[in-house]
Amino acid sequence: MRIILFFLFSFYNFYLYSQSTDLKNEYKLTNKYFKEKKFNEALSSNEKALKLSLKEFGLTHLTTATLLENKGRLLLELNEYKDAEMQFREVLVIRKSLIDNYNPDIAEALNYLALSLRKQNKLKEAITEHNKVLNIMSNVIANNPGQISELSRRSALYRARAYQTKGQLLITEGNYSEAEGNFNIAEKIFERTLGNNKKELELLKVEIEKLKEKIN
Repeated sequence: MRIILFFLFSFYNFYLYSQSTDLKNEYKLTNKYFKEKKFNEALSSNEKALKLSLKEFGLTHLTTATLLENKGRLLLELNEYKDAEMQFREVLVIRKSLIDNYNPDIAEALNYLALSLRKQNKLKEAITEHNKVLNIMSNVIANNPGQISELSRRSALYRARAYQTKGQLLITEGNYSEAEGNFNIAEKIFERTLGNNKKELELLKVEIEKLKEKIN
């Protein structure tokens, strides 16, 4: 079941500075395939857009970083978790060289990195990245009171993912009671923050219930 991606963000949280018609067309085509869940086709179109971005802007540019992040997200959908991890690490290097470290886009990349690590059962590493995300979002919220509603929503979803990963780690340690408590907290947060997104909420509940089955 594919429920990896965070739907609070548009697939195209994109810094489209390009004037290239070809790049924009590949960008739109990738989005179309993504919405249709044609992930291999989306990956192919994204690769074309990425090559065009590298030619126009080079590696150290926000457009290139976003296309690399989208590549990582598509690799997650295709169960290529190690390759996805490599993409997210590269995104972080680029973004940290261009924007402040306490930026929601840094948190977003770290969140995806944590998910890729979790899918590889590198749970302790994933929790370390989750904690970085939550630290960044706390700082961002404190310094952007005018955007607190949306930023708080993002932070809550990140926190739910952290509880979910922590629950998985506790299962491996045999601490089933505490694991279930973490899953219950994650589910409640998802219910509060994904209220209108019924499909996404149901998919997340299914994932958590499958994890709870390991406890029983």
